[in-house]
Amino acid sequence: MKALAALTCLLLAPPALAEIGVARPADCLLVVGNEKLIGGRCAFTPLDADGSFQIASPDGRYFAQVLMDRPGQGTGWWNETPFAGHAHSPLGALRRDDACWVNQRVSVCAW
Repeated sequence: MKALAALTCLLLAPPALAEIGVARPADCLLVVGNEKLIGGRCAFTPLDADGSFQIASPDGRYFAQVLMDRPGQGTGWWNETPFAGHAHSPLGALRRDDACWVNQRVSVCAW
């Protein structure tokens, strides 16, 4: 009976919760300084229920994460070194602007 109840909870979970950690195709843009590093199709991965997310180029060369601090504000990180598997370089404080998270030198967008 407990297994049936657990399965029912999983099936009725809100879609946003069910997709956390699961990459899906999206259109993305990553600009750092004056350099466009991701432009076009990418993998978009929700990281938590608060809205934090990651975008990654199809070839795995670059990825960036936006971690929510509070609604409309977050902190960005990226891998900077092509193909590095960890987001070790800060992008700084970001504010939401439609589908983008931006500051004076960075844009992280997903549609």
